[in-house]
This record gives sequence, C-alpha cells and structure tokens, in this order.
Amino acid sequence: MPFFSVVIPTYNRARLLERTLASVFAQEETDYEVIVVDDGSTDDTLDMLASLGERVRVLRQRNAGPGAARNQGIQAALGEYVVFLDSDDLWFPWTLAVYRQVLREQGQPTVVMGTAESFHDEETLSRVTREPVRVVCFDDYLASARDRTPRTACVLAVRTEALRRVEGFTPLRIVAEDYDLLFRLGTEPGFAWVRSPVMVGYRKHPGSESTMLEATHEGMAYQLTQERLGRYPGGTERRRERLEMLLYATRHVSHVLVDHRRMSLAMDLYRRGLAFHLEVPRWRYLLGFLPKLVVRGLLQRSPSRQRE
Repeated sequence: MPFFSVVIPTYNRARLLERTLASVFAQEETDYEVIVVDDGSTDDTLDMLASLGERVRVLRQRNAGPGAARNQGIQAALGEYVVFLDSDDLWFPWTLAVYRQVLREQGQPTVVMGTAESFHDEETLSRVTREPVRVVCFDDYLASARDRTPRTACVLAVRTEALRRVEGFTPLRIVAEDYDLLFRLGTEPGFAWVRSPVMVGYRKHPGSESTMLEATHEGMAYQLTQERLGRYPGGTERRRERLEMLLYATRHVSHVLVDHRRMSLAMDLYRRGLAFHLEVPRWRYLLGFLPKLVVRGLLQRSPSRQRE
C-alpha cells in the first residue's frame, strides 16, 4: 500500500501532462502511486499514458470537469494521503519528501497545504531553491482564518478517508472548487501550512480575461451560497472564522471586478455578501464600495474615456 496517491485530472494536455509526470517520477520520495483521470480527452493523451505502462494507473470518464475527475481518483486511491496535482503544473524533486516530513513531524494532520511559484517558461523554475522547511500549524483549517498569507489551495495533500467522508470536490464546473473543499474540511483535525520551500510550479496560461473574471465571480457566488445554506461545518461557533476567510476573498474579487470594469458582476458579489458584511461588520467596505463602483462606472461611460 503506497503512502501517497498522486491524483492528476487531465483534458487534452498530452504534452504538458508528459512534463508533469516527469516531475513526479523525479521525486526523492518513492512511496507513491500515480492516478491520472482522463476527462474525455480527444488528443493523444491515452496513447502517451499507455506508453508509461504500470507507472501510471489510468482512469477514464466522459468530460465532466476537474472536480468529478478528482473524485474518481479519490475513490480509487490506495494511499493514506491523496496529493493533488494539475496536469500542467510541475513538482520540484523535494515536493513529496517535504509533504512526508511535515506529516511525520506534525503528527499527521488531516490537511497539508504548500506554496506555489507561478511561471510561463519552465526555465524560470530553475531559480527556485530548496529552502529549509518552515511550517505553520493550526488545530484545523478554520483556525487559520486570520492568517492573511495568500492561499494556494491547488497545492494540497489530504488524508484519504477525510476526503471520502466530505464526499470530495463539488462536481460543478466552477472556479475555486478547491476552496470549497477546504471549507468542507474546515473542522477536520490538523492543518499544516508549508511556507517554505516552494512545493509546486504553477503554470500560467494566456486566456480570455473576460471568461476568467466571470468564472471567478461564479466560484465566489457559489461559496457565499453554501455558507448561507449552512453547508459548511463548524456551526455558529465557527461562523466568524468562516466569514473572515470567505468575505476577505469576496472583497478582493469584487474590487478586481470593478478594476476590470465588470460592474454588474461586482455589484452582484456585493449584494450576495451584504448580510454577512453587516454581521461581521466591515464598514469600510460596506460604505466605500458603492461610491467606488459609481465613480468607476461614470468614468467608464464618460465621452473622453470612450474616445481613448
């Protein structure tokens, strides 16, 4: 039985997946299995995977999105922990070894989250060095609410039985399905946040700004709805911690939407989070956001801006 199950969902990324798997096979830690879940690819992904023989366990499904693909991997996992990796990202040789070290030294917490380095060109990752392990520990994920360090939820190692207990990822095709998972794992015992070394190279792709903004809005709206419906653990006793994280992200995304002139989406998030912000409360945001929205909207429609 392997200690780690590495779960990689993929869709039409044969060449990038090949590079991702090479980074997995280069790990210092060797007690792992690799599960690739093909999400209905139409390129030569399956041929490439077949060439790897027994080094990879391949599962297939009709195209249903990364959440559903990861869930299939979770159900098939033999390891004590599942480690998630996207099919275009890269590990450093020390990644699994650091996960193993942190789990051993911190009493095997349910969730370990690492940090990522964004890149366009793989060559830039050569500048990343293996720094000493530095980890911050919390009783559970919700207990980290006041820590404002940027969260990299795509860099996760999670106890397999806990993933199955919370039923894995939402199968909906939304952005931030990993943050939704973290909220649902929020009271599981033990959360270790690895600040160094960097664990993952996160590949950035050129894409449609409009599409990404809409998807980000959709992901935030989904999380606000889940909280409103009481679907996250911790009850009223832990509500303040959930709101600290959820509303911090909501404020950030709403400001980004305004800055990119997506006024209707920004207003929708403000409206969805209004009752929560009154509960906390966050008066600076409540009183300052609408004037900003109005001023930016007027500037957007002014004749001088239209001529630019």
